[in-house]
Amino acid sequence: MTRTPRIVYAVPLLLAACGGSDEPAAGGGAPPVMAVQVHVLQGRPLNNAFTTTGTLLPNEEVELRSEVSGRVTHIGFEEGRRVDAGQVLVRINDDDVQAQLRKAEANLRLATEAAHRQEQLLAVKGVSQEAYDAALAQRIGMQAEVDDLRALMAKTMIRAPFSGTIGLRSISEGGYVSPTGAIARLAQTDPMKLDFAVPERYALQIGPGTQVAFTLEADTTHYTAEVYAVEPSVDANTRTVKVRARTRNPRGRLVPGAFAKVQVELATIPDALTIPAEALIPDIQGQKVMVMNDGKARSVRVDVGIRTENEVQLISNVQAGDTVITSALLAVRDGMPLRPAEKKGNAVADTVIGQ
Repeated sequence: MTRTPRIVYAVPLLLAACGGSDEPAAGGGAPPVMAVQVHVLQGRPLNNAFTTTGTLLPNEEVELRSEVSGRVTHIGFEEGRRVDAGQVLVRINDDDVQAQLRKAEANLRLATEAAHRQEQLLAVKGVSQEAYDAALAQRIGMQAEVDDLRALMAKTMIRAPFSGTIGLRSISEGGYVSPTGAIARLAQTDPMKLDFAVPERYALQIGPGTQVAFTLEADTTHYTAEVYAVEPSVDANTRTVKVRARTRNPRGRLVPGAFAKVQVELATIPDALTIPAEALIPDIQGQKVMVMNDGKARSVRVDVGIRTENEVQLISNVQAGDTVITSALLAVRDGMPLRPAEKKGNAVADTVIGQ
């Protein structure tokens, strides 16, 4: 049986081997170059500002308590009203103390007269020095007893330690009070304190005299406060530093305990290098960006500074004029050939060849 020879048509391969055609074979040739969006770094002014949360506190606040136990004989304030420093707020029955004080004062007069006579006799050698010293010591002891009773009687009158607004009372006239029971709270609300925390990296940039702005919930008014104290240490749990500012409150619109949104503005950076936030790539070793250099991608480790809502400041390993890749970051690898995507107005004509 005669077998028909098998003919293989290899003309295209021969032509390709001999360079007989300038057209690449269908499906062959070099892969297309990816087009990506880029951002050219340029120094520009950047406000060094950030937002944090805080709490309003009274300038001074105290819980009023009695130092002695006894029956309340007089209440000298109205709930929720303003009181002045030194004003008598509560009187406690002191009849027994007054009786003891009168007795002690009478004994003091006798001891004083006795000491005076001993002093006259000592001058003419009528008594010994020891007798005079004993009389003098007795007078001093009686004076100390009188002073002690006067101090005890003063404790039966509870006075306002500073001017402010007093809250709701927990006692009534005729009731019994003791050091363990609260009477009321007294708060000074003008000026007010504003407590807030700042990230550790800003700690050295904030100090007494720094101005901050803040707003309250359901209040469109912008308030200002001035920092007057900064905690000297960093909180190990939150890595923040506690800051305290003071603000005026003449109209009483600020209420202790209120939540505040604090805006802190520091010095403006004149030539900051910023990129869109989505161009920053975090990984296990830190953070990096992809830059385009001579038409190829290259990863660069960077340190970041200020973060805003849409941008991030780069502070290391880059310089003005560098081209940072901002799109297709999951597909870009070191050494990959790239080209900037063409832009038409504000719209990007293409992002990847073939799309």
